[in-house]
Amino acid sequence: MTNTLDNLPKPEPDVESFKTMLRKGVPDRVPLVELAIADELLAEINGQPLAPYPPDDNSIQLRMWADQRVRLWWRIGYDYYRIRAEIPFTIDRLSSKDTAALASGNRQWVNEHQGIIRSHRDVDNYNWPQKTDINLAQIEALINCLPEGMGGIGFSGGVLEWASTLFGLENFSLMLYDNPGLVREVVDHVGQVIYETFDMFCQMEVIFAIWLGDDLGFKTSTLIKPEHLRKYILPWHRKYAELAHRTHRFFLLHSCGHIEAVMPDLINNVGIDAKHSFEDVIMPVEEFKQNWGKHIAILGGVDVDLLCRGTVSEVCERTKQILDICASEGGYACGSGNSVTNYVQPANYLAMIETVHRYNGRL
Repeated sequence: MTNTLDNLPKPEPDVESFKTMLRKGVPDRVPLVELAIADELLAEINGQPLAPYPPDDNSIQLRMWADQRVRLWWRIGYDYYRIRAEIPFTIDRLSSKDTAALASGNRQWVNEHQGIIRSHRDVDNYNWPQKTDINLAQIEALINCLPEGMGGIGFSGGVLEWASTLFGLENFSLMLYDNPGLVREVVDHVGQVIYETFDMFCQMEVIFAIWLGDDLGFKTSTLIKPEHLRKYILPWHRKYAELAHRTHRFFLLHSCGHIEAVMPDLINNVGIDAKHSFEDVIMPVEEFKQNWGKHIAILGGVDVDLLCRGTVSEVCERTKQILDICASEGGYACGSGNSVTNYVQPANYLAMIETVHRYNGRL
């Protein structure tokens, strides 16, 4: 298999078909879904580098940056483009050389031991982002590039992720017991910033869903106790779902980890419309679909480890297996279990995509 787009069918985006899937219906074809696709991988399968983001929001360069990425998603066969709101939280990051095959710079990660907020005084002195700080030019450029038939999904990072990042996850876990008032103050600051971001998205006609990325778990359990999630985090999730539904949009949740303990809360109290992020070692997507597919739509599930280390034939076989089990009753879109990183093998990614198109009778 070559790492190009030449074998893919002519794009025929249909956002209404994607909406049918989110309503747990049976669309005329199984939609493709992805949270994110690394620029390095897109450049590899496109055969040329992608335009860099212009440092000064130059309108011509910004249009080129946006159009190139949207067109690639369109060419691959997606019915939407995920539009991220870059909320400028100031956090403590660490970095090192990126060793991925398609790496284009350093890899960064959060300091999990100690963040920049340690006291109520730090909260008062912190420069909390405002809705006006979000780069609207970037969002509007992407929206203006959407071809006919494609919709937009507005995305933001989540409450637990940002709050624990500001504290440092280790310190955050301690503060849940040592200073719950401080946790409440930070969580509510973060929750409100995200709410205002989603409110902005819900005023844009082309945005048909909002997508929250909030990792609540790890391999064997939730990151913090379920009762702490219910007390601090899930009430904000519910506000976002209510906002989406009040404005006739869908609310999607991306959450990594083992979160079975709070799935009833997410369905019955929060009101999520779909769940994304699956890992075979935690729970294969077929098992999750069996447990919860009557209540919500299921997104993705082809394990990222397989996309990184498997063979093309193994990816094709696993993708077909998932489709055979998950797609027949509707409410399912196919894609990776998390996102398409720069360490995913391009040939494996295209194998997954081609298998879905073939399943749909388009190849």
